[in-house]
This record gives sequence, C-alpha cells and structure tokens, in this order.
Amino acid sequence: MIPTIFLVTVLVFALVRFIPGDVIDLMVSEMAHGAGMETELTAEHLRHVMGLDVPIHIQYGRWVGIVPNQDGSFSGALQGDLGMSLWRYESVRWEIFKRLPVSFELGLFAIMIALSLALPIGTYSAIRQDTMGDYGGRTVAILAISIPSFWLGTMIMIYPSIYLGWSPPVKYIPLVADPLANLGQFIIPAVILGMYLSGTTMRMTRTMMLEVLRQDYIRTAWSKGLRERTVVLRHALKNALIPVVTMVGLLMPVVIGGSVVIETIFCLPGIGLLLIDALRTRDYPVISGINLVLASGVLVINLLVDLTYAWLDPRIQYK
Repeated sequence: MIPTIFLVTVLVFALVRFIPGDVIDLMVSEMAHGAGMETELTAEHLRHVMGLDVPIHIQYGRWVGIVPNQDGSFSGALQGDLGMSLWRYESVRWEIFKRLPVSFELGLFAIMIALSLALPIGTYSAIRQDTMGDYGGRTVAILAISIPSFWLGTMIMIYPSIYLGWSPPVKYIPLVADPLANLGQFIIPAVILGMYLSGTTMRMTRTMMLEVLRQDYIRTAWSKGLRERTVVLRHALKNALIPVVTMVGLLMPVVIGGSVVIETIFCLPGIGLLLIDALRTRDYPVISGINLVLASGVLVINLLVDLTYAWLDPRIQYK
C-alpha cells in the first residue's frame, strides 16, 4: 500500500502542474483586473510566498514533510498536515473533513442500492437459467452497464424541469437538519451512481452461481432433498460471492470517480465537487490532498476485500 500511495501522489503532484494555466497567472490576472497591480512584481512575490519558486521535487518534499519549509520547520502529509488552500487560505485537511461525509453518504447509498439489486437478480437469473426471468435480468444488467451515468444524470436534471416543472433539489440539506429530506435528495444520485456497479456485479453473480450450482457438493445437497432456498443461500451463494466481492473491490475507483461527476451535476458539496473546483482554479494543495485521501481509501477498501475472503471461504487462512 505504501509504495502505491507514493507513486500515485508523485504522479498527480507532477501531472497537475502540466495543466495549461498556472495558479499564479490566474491570481495575478484577477488581482490586476480588480486593482490594477503590477503583474510581473506581483507574480514573483506570490510565487515566492507560496513556495512555488523552487523545483518541483523540493515542492513535493515539502508537501510530504521530508524537506524543510522556508522557515526551516517540517510540516507535511507525514505529520498529518495537507497544507493550505492557495485561494481560500484554509486548511486542506479541514476542507476535506467537511466534505467527506457527503461523499461517504453518496457512495454508501450507491453501494447498498447496487448490491440490493445485483445479488437477488443475479442469483435468480442463475437458478432460472434461460427463462424469461433470466433474460429480463440479463437485459437489466446490460442496460445498467451501457447507460453513461453523466448522461442520465444530465437528462434527469433537464427534461423533468422542462416538461414537468420539477427537478431534483440543488440546495444541499444536511442530514442533521432534515434526515428525510436529506435521504430523498441522495436517492436519485445514488441510483445513478450505483447503476454500473449493479450491472457488473449482477453479471458476475449470475456467472459464478451457474458455476457453483454445477459442483458435486451442490448435486449432493439436492439429492438429500434439501429445499431450494437452503441449497442456494447456505451452500451455493456464499461460495459464489468470492469473485463477486473481488469485483466490487475493483469497482470502488469507478464509484469514487463517478461521484465526482454526480456531485457536480446534482450540486452535492462533497469531495468530488471540491476536486472540480480545485482543478479549475489550479489549487495544488487541495488536489494533492484529495488525491491522497481517495487513493488511501481505495487501498483500504481493497485490503478489507482481501480479508473478507477468509470469512467467505474457511479454507483461506492468513498467516
């Protein structure tokens, strides 16, 4: 996990600086437009104050916390300090902390909705193979995979407002202020975000269930006269879930990446919307801090997925 996080942070730290348009140029342009300040002098001064006048590897070392700052002190990601926003001069850690619950709620709802649809439909399609129910489930899965979430979200925002005079609320309602209104606000974005995960998981569940149902121990269970529900839930489904759990873990980056688009479309003040604003304004510390948090979250989720294997299959042991 540590080498992976290191490589990801290095790549993002370097790549965002190749985006056309420097943050200093944006700041100087706004300041010159508003106050008529001298551009060259102001740019040099800002670059020095913000520590952007040193080579990029020195900037990265200061951000991590292994290279001393201009005042000789050490403060960086290793010390839990993600820096200050270049525009708002607010702690990046605090900004992420404020936005994280919104993104977490959206992602959790999306995963819950996706799994609550994918597992039953995928299992039913497998035990009723080549029936109308199976064809219907496979069609739903293909549609869920094929429809782009950004397109569907945009259509839901635009067409109901034109023809029905209704649109999803764009003003965020905190959970503590009105729980029901908050849950209602997240339903549509969570369904859209969970569609791709649902379709992929549905197809994987069906495939693995078909494979498990052909095993000898399943035929033995049938020959004992066990009920279908017992055979499917107690003997087949648990063994079929190992590849499904792996697939869910691998799709977590897709869910996190999709939340950036969904939060932007539905104006949800989560980390995704914060990242879009930071990219637009070239706020390097915010971009790097969000990238570190998201990369760490994805790696932790995949670690938990690996640990789940031992619970699903007693033959797997970690020593």
